Amino acid sequence: MTQVRYAAIFVLAVFAGAVAEAEAQWKPDKPIEIVAPSGPGGTTDRTARVVAKILIQHKLVDVPVNVVNKPGGSGTIGLNYLNQHPGDGHYMIVATTGSISNHILGLIPYNHTAFTPLSMLFEEYLGVNVRSESPIKTGRDLVEMLKKNPESASFGISTSLGGANHTTLITCLRAGGVDIRKLKAAVFPGGSATTTAVLGGHVDVVNTGLGNMVAHLRTGKLRTLAISSPKRMWGDFASIPTWREQGVPADSSSWRGLMGPRGMTSQQIAYWDKVMAAMAATDDWKKELEENFWVNGYVNAQAAKKRLDEEYIEYQTVLTEVGLAKAK
Repeated sequence: MTQVRYAAIFVLAVFAGAVAEAEAQWKPDKPIEIVAPSGPGGTTDRTARVVAKILIQHKLVDVPVNVVNKPGGSGTIGLNYLNQHPGDGHYMIVATTGSISNHILGLIPYNHTAFTPLSMLFEEYLGVNVRSESPIKTGRDLVEMLKKNPESASFGISTSLGGANHTTLITCLRAGGVDIRKLKAAVFPGGSATTTAVLGGHVDVVNTGLGNMVAHLRTGKLRTLAISSPKRMWGDFASIPTWREQGVPADSSSWRGLMGPRGMTSQQIAYWDKVMAAMAATDDWKKELEENFWVNGYVNAQAAKKRLDEEYIEYQTVLTEVGLAKAK
């Protein structure tokens, strides 16, 4: 009986050691899905496709990488989809401020702590844009007009009220003395749809990523009034003044990162830390940052979690002030 017992213990020990070794060496064994919680076009979709392209081209993973668009519900459809794959390191989503604000807004019953932060990728400063024929010539003009009548201009917002584009906008306009509770805003599923709306005259103003606007700026179809960065950007936007330069004491950024489903193991997180650090160090990624007017902000999973925790508190304060917060 003693020999049988020792034999059983030995078998269990070998099995446990094999499991531990397998976990320590975790890597994907089926295609990766990167979820873009928006429609095609715009920064969120572009981020997913750029990350996928670099992972494949530089052979940073050994399996295919697919981008899956899950627009709708202010990003909640994508988050709900990710939540259907607990503990599976083959799924991740492009994280935006909606990943934290949607809970504050009461759109989803869980906040960012229900997922696994994997990385922050970059900061994105946003530009306020109008059609070239608009009578609004500068950011200061827009602020003065809205101070007199907050409903005198309509804004196109993607992809939700309380999301990055909206919160960045109201942060700057509030600093300029505008009653942001009375602004007129229409929500669109992505940056491409928002751009189409302003070009078609369906809304007067859009606040969005510079990469979404640059082609239309070059053709003269749109005019950028102000940028939410602390200092001027580069390239086509080098001549565009910041809000601060126009007497509005504010700057505000959006960001993009990556989150996995809840329950990922430390080995899975370590794998993606290594892969994403390698991706962020490539010349191709640096080129994408420059061409899309993204400011490098890569940090690993641990630092990303800290950033999300801090911003949840900040967004809860801002959204409470404008009457949008539902979560306590």
